[in-house]
Amino acid sequence: MFKTHLNMMWRLFFIRNSRNDRTIDGLGFFHVLSPLFRDIAENEDELAEMAGRHLGYFNANPILASYIVGVVMNLELKKKAGEDISADRIDRVKQTLSAVLTAKGDYFFEVILIPLALTIGSIFAIYSSYIGSSYIGPIIFLVSYNLYHLHSRIGGYRTGLLLGEDVGRELAGNLFREQKFLGGFAVFVSGCFAALIFFRGWSLGGYRFVIWGVLALVGVFLLGRKISLIWVVLVLFLASAIFLVVFNGGL
Repeated sequence: MFKTHLNMMWRLFFIRNSRNDRTIDGLGFFHVLSPLFRDIAENEDELAEMAGRHLGYFNANPILASYIVGVVMNLELKKKAGEDISADRIDRVKQTLSAVLTAKGDYFFEVILIPLALTIGSIFAIYSSYIGSSYIGPIIFLVSYNLYHLHSRIGGYRTGLLLGEDVGRELAGNLFREQKFLGGFAVFVSGCFAALIFFRGWSLGGYRFVIWGVLALVGVFLLGRKISLIWVVLVLFLASAIFLVVFNGGL
């Protein structure tokens, strides 16, 4: 079984390699679980039955999908041991968790964690001359991101396997609490990054850089207000044209 665990954890990193329009990540999900099915199936008919149940539609954040793999493995092992767990129950748990973890996972990793890690890495990359290394920024980004990535990808599999259907409590108690903390921290770091960029720009390009930065912030504000992208582009174009005419003596 130890070899099976290693095989499944390795396959977790490639769960989206077979993404398609019909089952989304269903084939990749089955590919992750197939070593387990080969271990516990007593014959080809039982293996085919398991494959039929897990080759359908599946869509979840690829990193947090490891929790679902662990939960499904927990339930399949209990079912094999004789507990009263139906195939419909396993499918219902899988679909419920996938729906929740798709939205939560995409928001946590793509909206909070990646921008936060990139911002911190960019700060150190800009001021790398002060610490004597030009690689510290990318290293900090990779370390910051992969601490959560690997913890969720591998640790999530282990947590799902141990807790089974109770994994939702673990997620609510840890991941979602960290999401709130990192969200606030990301706002603070973004403010520091903006201040450093403007200070650095002023020292290199003077007021011109600051004005361009203000125009960029205006564009972000307008997009945040759900104003049409066309109007945002027109406003920035007119502002840029006026800036060039007034401060640079003509176009």
